[in-house]
Amino acid sequence: MQTTLAFVALLLPLTLSPGPVNIALAAAGMSGGFRPALPFYAGLFISAVAIAVAGGMGLNELFLAQPVIYQVLRYAGIAYIVYLAVKLIRAKSNVSGSAGGAYRFHDGLLLTALNPKYYVVVTVVYSQFLKPGQNTLWIVMLGLSAIVAFSQGAWLVAGASLRPLLKSERALRIQSVTFGVLLLAVAAYMLIEDV
Repeated sequence: MQTTLAFVALLLPLTLSPGPVNIALAAAGMSGGFRPALPFYAGLFISAVAIAVAGGMGLNELFLAQPVIYQVLRYAGIAYIVYLAVKLIRAKSNVSGSAGGAYRFHDGLLLTALNPKYYVVVTVVYSQFLKPGQNTLWIVMLGLSAIVAFSQGAWLVAGASLRPLLKSERALRIQSVTFGVLLLAVAAYMLIEDV
């Protein structure tokens, strides 16, 4: 029971904190609504599960042994976050519910795959909750996946629930630019702080 509480206490702040994935999810929900953002959400989640599985099978050891691979991933991730920010800033949203620059399934796959923060989260979780000689890998992966699904879903629902407040083209445009600028700020922080 204590291990489960520690697991949840560690993961909730890590997965609920604002970062590129959560900001993009909220923006997708606000720009286009809940249903149109589901493919993006699915891409994010599938990529997260794939990374959790790969991490359990040794990907993290590869990053430790070959730091240059991690650095390439880090810079590619920052570049992709900038691309998504620009895409959001330039998106043409309309009040009827469609967003011209809406994120798609492949955007979700790539955003998580190129997000170095998620690899760090997987490494931290595995280093704390996988015990040598115990067969806990699948339990930890399932728990991690469930908490990620919950956290990402919460950001999507929060963004979609705020959508009715955006009743004009101007309000939607301000929202898109604001979230795009937030993504640019996250990318800058990741670059400066070596996250």
